[in-house]
Amino acid sequence: MAKNSYFINFPLISYQGSPSVDIMERVVFLDETLKNPFLFYPYDVADEERPDQFANRYYGDSYKSWILYLSNQMIDPYYEWYMTQEVFYKFIIKKYGSIQAATNKITYYENNWYMGETLNVNGFDALLPTLIKYWEPVYGNNNKIAYYKRKQTSQSVNTNRIASYTVSSNSFIKDEICSINFDSSHIGQGQVLSTANNVLFLKHLSGYYNTTVSANSYVFGTESMTNTHISSVSSVADNLLPEEEVYFTPVSYIDYENAKNEYNKSILVYDVAYSANLVNSLKTLLT
Repeated sequence: MAKNSYFINFPLISYQGSPSVDIMERVVFLDETLKNPFLFYPYDVADEERPDQFANRYYGDSYKSWILYLSNQMIDPYYEWYMTQEVFYKFIIKKYGSIQAATNKITYYENNWYMGETLNVNGFDALLPTLIKYWEPVYGNNNKIAYYKRKQTSQSVNTNRIASYTVSSNSFIKDEICSINFDSSHIGQGQVLSTANNVLFLKHLSGYYNTTVSANSYVFGTESMTNTHISSVSSVADNLLPEEEVYFTPVSYIDYENAKNEYNKSILVYDVAYSANLVNSLKTLLT
């Protein structure tokens, strides 16, 4: 069965005195094939199902798993194939350090139109002008507006706002969560965007992030354990108005990666009736 593996078709070269497969070869033969919807059918990967298992069951050859990779333009067959929960959590820990870190840290904000909120006509009329764009009318009898619903949109923003803090020490780690303490009753939170000299830039700000600084004001990094005095603070960017924030939901790293993994569950399968032609085309082009 090894004759149908992907790299068996690649030419051999001499590398440091030993025969080696020339993995630098590239063949573009799927461009037209991928444009033909009649050669594929959609399939949802079953839990625990590996590419070689599917290839063995459908193509009769586990080595033909490369057809799945090329058909779905996968570069990393380990992490771009649908991951089981165990593999997924190992991936998260390897990439972000811990499940907790990936859960607590924000990557961006998305419009939460999917929450299914509605407003009656009076409620809509009472909205601030800046919020009208988030709603659309639903018509009832006599073509009159019955109520308003959230307007469906895939809008997202990289962060809600950015602020800069002049600090005494700047040993923070990029993307770590920081506690911003102006005094005992004015506390906020943010994530490290960047540092420059004695200036700390924080994004994904919540709570109190820009208020009166005192001699006891400080910022604390939860990973670097840096605890340093704040001498001044200023706003750098405001992507969302305060009244707009309820229309956006922060997306954590684990939510983002989970959505990608669920997306990878649905693949396109190249019709087995044409798979032999695909194998032969690869062999011919690499000859």
